[in-house]
Amino acid sequence: MSRGNSRSGKALERVHSVVKESQGSPIRALKRLMEERADVLSLAMGEATFGAPQELIEAAARALEEGKNLYTSTNGIPAMREAVADFAKRRWDVDVDPETSVLMTVGGMEAIHLAFRIVVEEGDEVLLPDPGWGMMRTVAERRGARLIYYPLARAGTWTYDVDAILERMTDRTKLVCVNSPSNPTGAVLSAEDWPRLTAVAREKGVFILSDDVYHNFVYDGSHSSALSHGELENLIVVNSFSKTFAVTGWRLGHVIAHPWLIHQMGAYKESISLCSLSIGQWAMSEFLAASDGYLDWSRALCRDNMQKMIASLKAVPGVSCPEPQGGFYVFLDTSALDPSSAGMTEYLWREGVAVVPGGFFGSQGEGCLRLGFAAPWEEIEPALARLQQALAKKHG
Repeated sequence: MSRGNSRSGKALERVHSVVKESQGSPIRALKRLMEERADVLSLAMGEATFGAPQELIEAAARALEEGKNLYTSTNGIPAMREAVADFAKRRWDVDVDPETSVLMTVGGMEAIHLAFRIVVEEGDEVLLPDPGWGMMRTVAERRGARLIYYPLARAGTWTYDVDAILERMTDRTKLVCVNSPSNPTGAVLSAEDWPRLTAVAREKGVFILSDDVYHNFVYDGSHSSALSHGELENLIVVNSFSKTFAVTGWRLGHVIAHPWLIHQMGAYKESISLCSLSIGQWAMSEFLAASDGYLDWSRALCRDNMQKMIASLKAVPGVSCPEPQGGFYVFLDTSALDPSSAGMTEYLWREGVAVVPGGFFGSQGEGCLRLGFAAPWEEIEPALARLQQALAKKHG
């Protein structure tokens, strides 16, 4: 049996490579390495590990016992789509038609893939944030898009600079991607800036893809969604229950968009995944209306973790630690100790700490490290202590 990534044989030689080695996520590589080294402590988590709500787990168990294990409609069960629309009304005071404007997806990732598949054609310009989630870049590249990066601003903390986006928006721009709060920086696009962006985009015929998966984790004020400041004519809003309810393994997300786009995405989804997790839909449709208490608790936990992590890291010489506005990552600047984020990541790995290199998130992320804090503090504290010790050693 052949092993590895090398190709040999007539059939394999006829296949063109779709995926470059450089397109793999470092987080996947870290997960694999963590399985091989139990002594390494991790701050590289890209998911919440503070526990899913018990009521949600019980609802899933009931759905299993009731035999709700079969296919659902491609767009999702009506109760789930109605729960999404009700949630949008409570959170952002917007009216969404659950029948025509909501599509349940296999996590937020499928929603993003579907949006790019329907909207973006080869050669279209796509605007992406820098730093920004690396997999969004990968999806755009695989569609043959021409990537234009807009920098996030950094003045004490990372923020969105709407002028930087508008300056790069031209007649060739097809799609602008916004992730607020941002992975990895925690930058938030404010309620004051959203209308400026949506108005110009609509006038130019540009789509906005708003990735709202970290919407629950905003630490000053409340989350502002594109849904509150634009029209579905050119908005595609992606969300997921994975991060919010600590159920990343369920792979359950959704997209809110114009009915024409939802129809196109649903028809395409039918040939890929057919439908989304049935048990997750039945459970979440029952629990979502009663989720506010859990959401408040998890937000408070992450805010407290973030503040303690920031305080600890500010005591380390040679590093800079901007406080994030949202999300559940600290984007630590270690460039004074090592300008290479990959080099620093390798050093810390040898010291027994796993982090994510900032270079994965774009050129503006070079020299930084992403540290996750969406976990019980007793899990974070020993890894953070080891990180502090390793950074102090590096500083000399």
